This record gives sequence, C-alpha cells and structure tokens, in this order.
Amino acid sequence: MKHLVAPALLLVAFLCAQSLAGQALELTRDQPVIDSGSINAFAKENIPTFTVATLRNGIPVVMKRATANRILTLRVMLRGHVAFTPVEKAGLEAAMLTMMARGSARYTYADVQRALFEDSASISPRYQSFDGSSLDLVAIDTYFDELFPLFADAFLHPSWNPEEFPQVMRDFKLMKQQSENDPYSLTVQRLHESLFAGHPYAASWEGVGKSLDAITLDDVKSYYARTVGSGRLFIVAVGDFDTSKLVARLDATFGTMPRTTYTRPPVPSFVGKVKPDLLLVPYPQSEGLAYARGDFAMPGPRDPDYAASLVAFDLLSDVLFEIVRTRNGAAYDASAGVHGFDASYGDITVFKSSVPGTLKPLIDQSIAVLTSGRSLGGNVSASAAGKSGIGTVQAAAASSFVPIADALPFYKTKYLAEFYSGEQTNTSIAAQVAWSIIYDGDYRDYLLLMDRIQAVSADDVIRVARKYLVDNPTVWTVLGDPALLAGIKRADFLGSTGN
Repeated sequence: MKHLVAPALLLVAFLCAQSLAGQALELTRDQPVIDSGSINAFAKENIPTFTVATLRNGIPVVMKRATANRILTLRVMLRGHVAFTPVEKAGLEAAMLTMMARGSARYTYADVQRALFEDSASISPRYQSFDGSSLDLVAIDTYFDELFPLFADAFLHPSWNPEEFPQVMRDFKLMKQQSENDPYSLTVQRLHESLFAGHPYAASWEGVGKSLDAITLDDVKSYYARTVGSGRLFIVAVGDFDTSKLVARLDATFGTMPRTTYTRPPVPSFVGKVKPDLLLVPYPQSEGLAYARGDFAMPGPRDPDYAASLVAFDLLSDVLFEIVRTRNGAAYDASAGVHGFDASYGDITVFKSSVPGTLKPLIDQSIAVLTSGRSLGGNVSASAAGKSGIGTVQAAAASSFVPIADALPFYKTKYLAEFYSGEQTNTSIAAQVAWSIIYDGDYRDYLLLMDRIQAVSADDVIRVARKYLVDNPTVWTVLGDPALLAGIKRADFLGSTGN
C-alpha cells in the first residue's frame, strides 16, 4: 500500500488554511498525550494505521487501514445537524440525506438500487445524532470502484427525485407514528419536549409535532444549497484502501466543492439550565404499567469528569437493577446512562413498573449506595455480567454491597469490552473515528478512552456521583396507566435525589 506524505504536515497545512471566520476542525487535540508515549498498547498498535490527507478545498480525509476483511467503508460526515434545522422543519436534514440516496444527476434511483443489490453494498443516510450526520458507502473491495461514482454523484448532484419525495416523507411519518405508539419512546419524547425547549436539540431528526407535514421538496433543495458546504464536511475511510488512489478520487469529486467556512449555531450546555419538574402523562393504553425517566445535565466528552461519570453510571445501573427489580420487584428493568453529546445529559430510566409511586425512594436508595462508596458486590462478576439469577431469592440473598474499589476492576473491564466491541466491523470503526473527531477533536481519541477509564478511582466515582446525582436538577416524566399515576407523590420526584 502506498502512503501519502507525513500526516502531521498535512494537518498543519489544513489547519493553517482555515479562515478565522469559521470553526476549524480539530483533528490532533490528543497529540501531547500520544507524544508522551504513556498510552495503552492497543492505541500504540493502531495509531500507525491512520493516514490523514486534505482535499484541495480543505476537506480533511482520515483513513484507517483495516485488513481483517474485504469490506470498505466510506463515511462523508456533516457537522452540526440539528443546530442548522428550524424546529418547525425538524427532520429536514434526515429527509435531505435520504433523498440524496434516491438518485442523482447521472444515475436514476433504479440504477442505484440495481447496482447496490447486485454488488451486496449499501448507500445509507445516518442522521440519528444531534451533532452530526453522514452519507455512507459500504462495499466489498471488488465493487468499490464501480460504486464510488454513484455515491459521489448522489452526494454532490442529487436529482431530488419528485416521485420519490412523497414516499420518503411517508416513511418518516410512519416511523414517527410507530415511535409514538411505543410507550417508552413516547415517554422520552415527552421528556425531551420539556428538557430541550428553546435548545437546538429540540429539532429532533424524527420530526416534532407537525414538522414533517411542513417539509417540502423545495425546503430540502434550499437546505442543501444553504448548509452543505466543504467547511461542514470531513471524510472517514476504513478498510484496506490504496490511500493515494482514494485521495485522488475524492479530490476529483468532493474536492471540487467550493471552499467554504463552517460556523455552527451555538449549542449551549444544559448545566445550570435544567429546572426540576415532574411531567405526568396519562396513557390509558398502558394498562397496569408505567414508564419513568429522569434527565439531567452532565459533563461533555472533553470534560475531566466524563470518564468517571461513564464508570459511575455503569455501577449505578446494576445497583438500580438490584434494588428496583431484584429486591423489590418494582419494575422490569432500571438503568442509568450518560449521553455524551456537545450538550450532554444523563438519564435514569425505569421500564415497565406496576408501582410507579414507589420508584423514586428506591432510586434515591440506589444513588445513596453509590455515594456512600459502595456498589454491587458479593460475586460481582456473576451478578453484574448479564445479571444471572435475576428475580430469584437466591440471587437477592447472595447480593451484597462492597467498597467500590473492590468492584472497579471488573466494571472497567466490562465497560471497555462493550465499548471496543465496536472494533468488530469497519463500519463501526468508522463511526468511532467520526465521533472522536466531532466530540473530542482527535480521530484517535476512542483509542485513548481505555487509559482514561483505567485511571478512574473509587474516589472519582463517589465524587461524580455526588456532584451529578445529588441535588442536580432533574426533569422527570412518568407515563402510563392513569390509575397508577394518581398514586405518585410529586414531592418524591421533586425532592433531592440520592438523599
């Protein structure tokens, strides 16, 4: 395989070329850490497999050589996403990307469908994130040369097929309707309508209210013309590519886009903006059951607390399950999570409860276990890994809480094993690289997460648990059988969490 000139030189040239009026894309934020040499062996092994180039119009291309299979993945990323989308037209970028895959100036939709079917390939829009979207080509190496022209023309010269547009919008409306008919999805939707009010994240890609009805084909065309420029783009390629050949091909296509700068509308943090609230949503179809979720502000991926919060919430999920489900039978499932977006937030979720009025004290009890310096113990590996024995008297009796330090080695290994399961396909690796760029400013950052997780101490877990789970304002939504909602005490949910 031929390699290009030194990546560092290309990156310097790229960054220097950016207009100060735009927001230059960071690609090497972690360089001091990498230069120090104090990084894990997996990162050391993988970092040399990257090559970085810049197209003539400033679009950066990050390529990772992967030879384990013959699949080639090419992802053209658009930064910003919902920040550019008006709430009244929510879903507009998702509709645009979907239409881009429905034919181009040179290739009809029938041409595209036939080629993808015959070559077992895909051209797929990816829009399920607040802060970025993409159009992806995934193909076997044998067919990549044949399919690349279709892909490039789809992105650069969409046909905006008027016959396909009504079907695209019908599909989006059907997906939204299906989501609203699922009680848990509806719970999250109602919660986010409150949490995201007045924030760019309010413009969900699924559509908001009647926004999908308001989107026209002319809206899609003008949105493309207004927002799709070289300044928003970067490209990730994963597979056994000839990098020189790929860059030449990209430069002859994507490199011909006019050079533009990128200025993203502000995406403010939720920290200090969340006000405690409880939304009770009657849902008669959910007979005998309710769903509860609370969201609250959290630190973003670049914050020093982020890695510790990932570990803390993993521990909390198992404690919640132990107390809410195993010991008290109050719900089918209970968990906690961190959503590492530009405006990050965390959640505590209880799925399918027949006694929602009892949930908040049990959640507080679970948080108190963590803030007191304890976590799920006994046979930690058996109880936490898949929660074997759930619901049995034996499991409840065997479970005890131990010092967090005793449980940390297992939980770190468990978290990292789940995270790095994303190394199984070139497509998932491309996603890890892309989100590392968007959220961390370095295409190699996902490789360094292992070091940050391993550095988390028991004191770190306790500290972030107290900081973000106690007295951190939370918006709660409980949706379900009206008879069950009647027994909920607002004071329970609006009181201090974890006390």
